Amino acid sequence: MRALYTAATGMAANQLKIENIANNIANASTSGYKKVRESYEDLVYQRVAGSGADAMQIGSGVRVASLTRNFANGDTVPSSNDADMLIDGPGFFIVETPGGETLYTRDGHFRTDVDGNLTTQSGDLVSPGIQVPDGGTLVVGSDGSLSADVVNAGVVERLSLGTLEIAHFQNPEALEAVGGNLFRATPGAGEVSRGTPGQDGAGQVLQYATEGSNVDVAEELINMITAQRGYELSSKVIQAADEMLQTAVGLRR
Repeated sequence: MRALYTAATGMAANQLKIENIANNIANASTSGYKKVRESYEDLVYQRVAGSGADAMQIGSGVRVASLTRNFANGDTVPSSNDADMLIDGPGFFIVETPGGETLYTRDGHFRTDVDGNLTTQSGDLVSPGIQVPDGGTLVVGSDGSLSADVVNAGVVERLSLGTLEIAHFQNPEALEAVGGNLFRATPGAGEVSRGTPGQDGAGQVLQYATEGSNVDVAEELINMITAQRGYELSSKVIQAADEMLQTAVGLRR
């Protein structure tokens, strides 16, 4: 019976929605996390009667067409760490993994390693390579200029360290999430543009703050209830179709 298979696609779609909502809620406190939304499409239609403009068609269900990441800015979270930054607007920090791969992140919760290199929390180098002098205090300008205040013989000297670059894409929704708050460039994301913060469409950099998740927990709970009700309704259709089949089988007795 067609209704059984059609209703099963609805259950599968709502199950995937629940799984996605679970991931969004789990990352509600993850720095720089961007919530993901599902989009759906109906499946192939079958003609059951008529032809041309008078044809009667019945669909065969639904499927999840895509999962799209929303790159709207998250909340600003103040910090006392001089290495913490956020991008106010579009763009990504550029990081280099130990294996030499270039990845991108919105998570500006940085630190310095034993050699003074500016890194992510997992140890990936922030590009371009920035080395903060021992005992120096990092100073970050909104234009990405980096310097360090160092005390020398009782006098504070400001040393220039370089300029932070920001990357941005024509279609960031097509970036591939690889975990660890990192994204990998893909052909669908378009060509990467690297430039100075605050110029050519890139956001400015703010120090002593990080970007929180853009997940709205209340919204996710509403979506979860909707998905749960959709799952229940689809299961009811399966139950009704099963009862109809039982009735049809009973007619032969």
